[in-house]
Amino acid sequence: MVYNVIRYYYKQIGGDESVMKKIRKESLITVIFGTALVVTLLLLVSYYMWIRYDNQKLHKVSLSETTFSDGVYTLDDFTVKIAPRGGDSGAWNKDPILDETGSVLHNQMVGTIYELTLTNTSGARITDWTMELFIPEHLWLNNAWCGTLEFQQTTSGELLVQELDLREFTTKEITLDHYIDHTGPMIPMNPGDSFIYHPSKADNEMPLDTKKQNVETNYFALVGFIVYVEGQPLDYCIDFGTASFSYHLERNPLTSPIFIILIVFSAIWLILLTAMIISQIRIKTLLRQQQHDAKIIEQSINTFINFIEAKDPNTKGHSERVAKISYAMANDMGYSPRECNRIYYIALMHDCGKISIPATILRKPGKLTDEEYEIIKSHTTYGEKMLRDFTSINGIDLGVLYHHERYDGGGYPRGLSGEDIPKIARIICVADSLDAMNSCRCYRPKMTPEEIIEELVANKGKQFDPDVVDCVLKLINQNIITLGE
Repeated sequence: MVYNVIRYYYKQIGGDESVMKKIRKESLITVIFGTALVVTLLLLVSYYMWIRYDNQKLHKVSLSETTFSDGVYTLDDFTVKIAPRGGDSGAWNKDPILDETGSVLHNQMVGTIYELTLTNTSGARITDWTMELFIPEHLWLNNAWCGTLEFQQTTSGELLVQELDLREFTTKEITLDHYIDHTGPMIPMNPGDSFIYHPSKADNEMPLDTKKQNVETNYFALVGFIVYVEGQPLDYCIDFGTASFSYHLERNPLTSPIFIILIVFSAIWLILLTAMIISQIRIKTLLRQQQHDAKIIEQSINTFINFIEAKDPNTKGHSERVAKISYAMANDMGYSPRECNRIYYIALMHDCGKISIPATILRKPGKLTDEEYEIIKSHTTYGEKMLRDFTSINGIDLGVLYHHERYDGGGYPRGLSGEDIPKIARIICVADSLDAMNSCRCYRPKMTPEEIIEELVANKGKQFDPDVVDCVLKLINQNIITLGE
C-alpha cells in the first residue's frame, strides 16, 4: 500500500514549525532593523556632510532681502539695528572749518554717533563676518570702533581703497582724500561710496556665539561710528538702509537636535539588531541541538522497530505504515505540525511490546489458542512498562497501552470505551487495523479495498471511533491513502 501523504513533518528532523516561524519572523525583523540602521547611518553621515558643507559655505545677504520692523532688520541668521545713539552726547554741532588760505572746507555741521547692533539669532556661531555699508548722501566720517574700515572713496574723482583703524593711525598712513582737525581725520564720502567693516577679534566682535538662556555668551557685536553732515538740524538721522553682509556659519553637529536624534536612533537600531542577532544565534544553536536529539531519538526508535519486525518478517514495515496513516489523520483533524510529529512517533512504537512475544506465536499461521492469544494481548501492557520512563515524547505510553481498546468497550487491556480511550489510541487503532486488513498475514491474505471500506463502516461506533473512521475514509477518497497496493 502507498500512502500519498502530501507532507510529513516528521521528516524535518527535530523540526518544530513554531520555532521555524519564529526564526523566519526574527530574520525578517533583523532585516528590518538592519535596514533601519543602514538608513539612519546614511542620514547621519549625510547630515554631517551637509553641516560640513554649510560651515564652509560663504553666506551673502543684504538688508534689501530682509523684513524691517521697529527699526530692526531681520535676516535668516541675525538681526541688524542701525540708529543714532541718542542722549545728550549722541549728537552735537560743529563750527565751520577754513583751510590755510581761508577757504571754507565745510560749513557748520552736525555730528552724530551711530551704533550698529548685529545679533546672532541662528543656532550656530557666526564667523568671519564682514559688513559693507553704503553711503546714502554726502557726509564726513570721523571715527569708528572697534574694528577696521576698508574705504571705497570717490570724492577725489577716482576710486580710492584703503583699510584703516581710525582709533590708531598716523597722518602719513592715510592715502584717502581727507583732512585732520582737532577731532581727528575727516574723511569725505559721496553717495554710493561705502566702507567694509572688519570686526575685531580682540574686542570679541567675532565670532558671535549663539544666544543661550541664563548663560553669558558673546552673541552680538556693537559697532560705533561718527559721521558729520552739513546744513541739518541736531536731530537729523541718516537712513543707512543699504548694506550687505558676508559670513560663515559654524554648526556643531553635537548641538544639533537632528544629529542627536539620529545618533540616538542609530544606537537603538544597533542595540536591537545586536539583540536580534544574538537571539537568532541562540535559537539556531538550540534548534541544531534539538535536531540532533530528534535524530538520535528517531534512529533509536527505528533501530528498535527493526528488532521487533525481525521477529516477524510478515509484518515488516507495518509500524512505519501505521505511523504514516496516523500522521495523515492527525494532520487532517487539524492538529499542529508539532502534534502530528508526536503522534507519528507514538504510532511508530505502538507494537514495541511484541519484543517480549515469542517468535513462534508471532509467526504461527493457524489460529491461536486462548493461552497464546493472552500472550499476544500482553504486548500492550509490556510495551507500556517499557516506555513508562520515556518522557521525551509525551503520551507515548498511552498509545502503546490502549491502541487495542474498542470504542464499544470490548477491547483490551482495560476495557475502556468511547471518550475514555485516549484520542491518540483511537487514531492508532484505526490505522493499525487498516494496515492489517491491507496487508498479507501468515493466517490470511490481504483484503480488497471494498472489503476494507465495508469493514471500517461496519465497525463505526463498535471497534472504531466514528469520527476517526470518517477521517480515514475521507483520506481514502482523496487518494491521500491508497488501498490495494
